[in-house]
Amino acid sequence: MNERTYERTEQMVRHWWLSLIVGIVAVAIGFIVLVNPAKSYLAFSVWLGVVIFVSGVLSLVQSLSSRNYFVSRGWIIAASIADIIIGLMLMFNIALSAVMMPVLLGIWLFYRGVVLLMQGVDMRSYRVRDAGWVIFGAVLMIIISIAVLWMPMSFGVEVVILFVAIAFITYGVSQISLAFRLYDVHRRAKQLGSER
Repeated sequence: MNERTYERTEQMVRHWWLSLIVGIVAVAIGFIVLVNPAKSYLAFSVWLGVVIFVSGVLSLVQSLSSRNYFVSRGWIIAASIADIIIGLMLMFNIALSAVMMPVLLGIWLFYRGVVLLMQGVDMRSYRVRDAGWVIFGAVLMIIISIAVLWMPMSFGVEVVILFVAIAFITYGVSQISLAFRLYDVHRRAKQLGSER
């Protein structure tokens, strides 16, 4: 990524660490689900709602508090708001959550995967180092989402929970990778600023 490209991003990515926090939390939740599956389907849907809600809030804060091209795009803000809405639906409408959780999970994974893919493609077009890892994680999330949406009601509770665990680990690793890419942009922008 050359100096002119960095200048076009306009601002340093000050809150790159929010993606890192989201990623670490998502990976931890994925492993907790694998090791200790939820006791009941209803409790799990509410818990999933809390996680999606928190992820949306953190992503929205990051988007609105940074003027950097890679994290302030309108579709990232729209995805964060959708996270908050889906999280609230899962937390406060338990009956709907129990019936619709596989579908909501599939939709959430799909649009989050698409948003991550678009971020990765943006970064690759600006020649951000190792942006391919973000793209790889996004494609994996999209594949998992299609598997869930293909036949959502035919999966048993155990399979849905397994998909959730794999999805959260994939999402978390992708967010961690994104955080390091954003940090690289942040560090390089600071260097360019200090050289002036």
